[in-house]
Amino acid sequence: MTTKSRNPDQAGFTLVEVMIVVLIIAILALMGRAAVQQANLRAQASAFWNDCRVFSTAFQQYAQEKGDFPADQNGAGQFPPNMDGYLNRTQWLRTTPLGGTYDWDNKTASNSTGVRFNGVIRVNNCTWSTAKLLKIDQWYDDGNLATGNFRVTDTGATVLYIMEPFK
Repeated sequence: MTTKSRNPDQAGFTLVEVMIVVLIIAILALMGRAAVQQANLRAQASAFWNDCRVFSTAFQQYAQEKGDFPADQNGAGQFPPNMDGYLNRTQWLRTTPLGGTYDWDNKTASNSTGVRFNGVIRVNNCTWSTAKLLKIDQWYDDGNLATGNFRVTDTGATVLYIMEPFK
């Protein structure tokens, strides 16, 4: 039986060695991509939650000074009445981190959830999947899209951030 030994003049890697290295790099790239997607999701969710916190503070300051929340706005994509000086118009009117537009509803607004509230920040035409919205609920609220301050209706098309339930 004869064995072949490498000739020192033919240095290099075998095809199997190169394939193993390529496979390892591909696995690492896939793991890195999943981590980047998760971080991106977390950043967008955090941006939305921060918007809700800032907007909620503005509406509560208005209610503190005026005795009640502002009137219900006429539709999504409009600036809530009398909120100049309390709320940044540009932030409110831009596309939300969840896609869609912000809408302000107070106790006079009709809603399809059967839940009454004094003040709610709504996202109309949300583009996120229910699975992504559930992640937000797990991170920031109670983990149930039908309860708590963060709720989803219309199979995910409408997202509610309930600032104050009906008293």
